Amino acid sequence: MLRYGAAAAGTAGLGVGLGVGVAGPAAARGAGRGKGRGGRRVAVLGAGVGGLTAAHELAERGFEVTVYERRSVAGGKARSLYVPHSGTGGRRDLPGEHGHRGVFGFYHNLPDTLRRIPLPGGASVFDNLTPVTRIELARAGNRPDIHLPVRPGTLSLSGVELLVASAAGLLAESLRLPSWEAAFFAKQAVMLFTSCTERRFGQWEHVNWWDFIRADRMSEDYQRLLGGGVQLIQALKPPTASARTCGQGLEAIVYDLIGRGSDGPADRIFNGPTSEMWIDPWVAHLRTLGVRFAFDRQVEHLELRAGRLESAHVRTPGGTTDRIDADWFIAAVPSDRAGTLWNGALRAADPRLAAMDGLQQTWSNGIQYFLRRPAPVIAGHIVHVDSPWKLVSISQSKLWRAPFSRTWGDGGVQESLSVVISDWETPGILYRRPARRCTRAEVAREVWAQMQAHLGSAGRHGLDDALLHSWYLDEAIGEGADGLHNDDPYLLNSVGSWELRPDASTAVGNLFLAADYVRTYSNVDFTSMETANEAGRRAAASVLAAAGASDVPEVRTFKGYEAPEFAAAKVEDLRRWRRGLPHVLDTERR
Repeated sequence: MLRYGAAAAGTAGLGVGLGVGVAGPAAARGAGRGKGRGGRRVAVLGAGVGGLTAAHELAERGFEVTVYERRSVAGGKARSLYVPHSGTGGRRDLPGEHGHRGVFGFYHNLPDTLRRIPLPGGASVFDNLTPVTRIELARAGNRPDIHLPVRPGTLSLSGVELLVASAAGLLAESLRLPSWEAAFFAKQAVMLFTSCTERRFGQWEHVNWWDFIRADRMSEDYQRLLGGGVQLIQALKPPTASARTCGQGLEAIVYDLIGRGSDGPADRIFNGPTSEMWIDPWVAHLRTLGVRFAFDRQVEHLELRAGRLESAHVRTPGGTTDRIDADWFIAAVPSDRAGTLWNGALRAADPRLAAMDGLQQTWSNGIQYFLRRPAPVIAGHIVHVDSPWKLVSISQSKLWRAPFSRTWGDGGVQESLSVVISDWETPGILYRRPARRCTRAEVAREVWAQMQAHLGSAGRHGLDDALLHSWYLDEAIGEGADGLHNDDPYLLNSVGSWELRPDASTAVGNLFLAADYVRTYSNVDFTSMETANEAGRRAAASVLAAAGASDVPEVRTFKGYEAPEFAAAKVEDLRRWRRGLPHVLDTERR
């Protein structure tokens, strides 16, 4: 008999949040301790998706909210990036994106917010989403590309055995994997889908994805396509991410593709630059709700007194320090910056803040290529499977509403090609160095060369050099004597990181958290716009509970879809878990 006593300890602290559909007073978990209940002044530190979401929920419920942001614009990693002084003749500056901006169908919290941001004429920001109907897995070395239509299919969920067989057949056919490799992966995936919650957190959270799918035993195509080559979800690095987190994302995508529990099309982007289509209207709407914004304010110190935050201190553009007084504080800065704010007093007051030191960050940044004429590529996401830097690109302007050359730039640019670089540690094909050891210009040339290796380098069907007008690398990437540095890293969802992440409420009576590192329970918990939105909702709900605001509507969070066909299998797996037995499909551990 195989037991998982040590792993089972990993489920401690899951709390009652799993599966919660409404984040209300129960979510506060002691946040209301101490004096000062009933105040309505809220300071939100950070204007990313999490901070803006918290501000939105609280302002709708009558709280006085001020948002402080270190940059001069809102949006955090979700904001668009503009090439300074590139617009002429009344056109706007050339726009770019931090990433490929997928708004997936299994997102539910974010779309709900988008629907509540009005546009002139009665529409909402949600109406600015447009479906992406195709994904291409492009191959280098004259390998045949794989085209995947993104629309609901006919995969059956009528039984575990049938699902394994159906999934194996689809993998073997669509990805052209050997049948036995496809069957093994399908079996592992279904094992995750039918695992009980306790096993997911107690066992699969502590196994990395690469080992879980036995990638080291498989073909190179299996490793690249399923073990580390597909990087549509930027924050997941399969060699280091937990099987639980990767499996959670895979499960959500599968349900999306078969039309189960989706909010809309499986893949969507905004029909224009994200800031123009979403962030700017959002900020404008928040201002109508009474939210105030203080930009160019860098939070430097949090002052604790008698178990509560007395104040926050921010650095102004002039170099002076301003004091922020509020009844409630929401820290909505990313994990790398939050750790610098947790001084000794805060760490002593809440050890879970100190545990965040164990969280890891990764680089996953975008580069934009501005083209003189439209690129001969699909109007959808392209995964460059064999690229050492794990590139995913999309010709976003093919899906944008406004005519590009008449709206942005100098009139000579007809298209914006956005590329995400997800691996900054592996040597490239041109300079034989990792991205972070290149110059910014070398990164631009290297990425272009890696895309040409997949899409062709000349002629009607390739990325001809003559197409290229200019490029713009994410402004967070700075260049120094020791290589590149990154001002905007991502939280890395690594093995065991769930246990290092805090909830939205803290042991400090008036401090709450709304950022990518906060535990989220509704659907998926990898770093994304969706989880940032949910974190903001949970922070707002905790403020309501701590303030005793029982006279306002609770803040809703959305529960992820669960296939009823798997309910019995999960019950049986829970019995096996409690007896120390492996999952029934875990043939290697029986």
